[in-house]
Amino acid sequence: MERQSIGSLIKILSETMGQRVNRDCRGYNLTMQQMKILHFLKGREGRQETSQKDIQDHMRIAHSTVVSILRLMESKGFIKISVSERDKRMKIVTLTGQEESFVQEVIRGGKAMERRLVRGFSEEEQKTLRDYLRRMYENVTAEE
Repeated sequence: MERQSIGSLIKILSETMGQRVNRDCRGYNLTMQQMKILHFLKGREGRQETSQKDIQDHMRIAHSTVVSILRLMESKGFIKISVSERDKRMKIVTLTGQEESFVQEVIRGGKAMERRLVRGFSEEEQKTLRDYLRRMYENVTAEE
């Protein structure tokens, strides 16, 4: 078997996971990114206001991409976008409740994907893998 680069293997794994999650989300008329945003909002619901900038930072995607995704999600009735009462320049994103019927199922699906990823790995191997992946991320994001 041909030796593949680590970067190539990570990309293949990421794409494969994305395809599977997108396939699972299709039944809810959502994409993986939209589902991640719903999950993020659900985790903050009732505790703190969530701005478009919070979502942008959490998802690590461009402002224009966040705006586009959120507009589509709003048109589907999953979220409501409003102007902050504290800062009129800030847009606040809230859930509409439409996600209630399936969000727990999606969370279970995410946990199942995680279990598949580490099937056959010991706890120690999982910890080591997480450490390696964090170090790789730090290496890639570090200033030269």
